[in-house]
Formats: sequence, structure tokens, C-alpha cells
Amino acid sequence: VHRICSGQVVVDLSTAIKELVENAIDANAKKVEVTIRDYGLTSIQVSDDGSGIDKENYAFLARKHWTSKISNFEDLEKVRSFGFRGEALSSLCALAKLTVITRTASEST
Repeated sequence: VHRICSGQVVVDLSTAIKELVENAIDANAKKVEVTIRDYGLTSIQVSDDGSGIDKENYAFLARKHWTSKISNFEDLEKVRSFGFRGEALSSLCALAKLTVITRTASEST
């Protein structure tokens, strides 16, 4: 698969929150907490207890048309998720300052 041709567009606060919560659910989160400050003007924070992001994927975290979920054509049939993290995060980076704090279960707290 050469490119994921999606081009996720985030145009409002509710879409931004939806995308971040879907990312948490895709990471098998059992608990998701959303904090909004000043109606979203100051900050939006989504915290979860999901699986985290492996260090080898940090460089690709918000790259458009990229996902760690697909490495060959056959993987397309196995995708069972809301979408691809990079698409939403890339759109959010274009709109606001974005900070991602993550760790996997194998990393210390």
C-alpha cells in the first residue's frame, strides 16, 4: 500500500475530541478522560490507559497518510479500528499546538 488516501479534516472542537477519543479506544483504553479548559480555547486534554505508542513510531506520529496498522496489502482486510492516528493528529497539528505524552506497558512510569 503506497499511501492511505484519507485526508482527515478536523473543523471543530467536537470533531477534534471525537478523533482523540477514537484513538484512545483503538489503543484498547478502558478509561478515557477528556478535560476542556475555557471551552477548548485554552486546551483540550485526552488521557487514557491504552496501549501507548511504541518508540519506533514516534517519528511518524502525525505524518499524513501513514499508519503502523498496515505494512502490506493483506493488512487492509484485518484493520478493525476507527481510523489511523496520523490522519487526525496531522490535522490537529495544522490547527493548534499539539503535545503527545505516551508510554507503553513495558516502559517505566
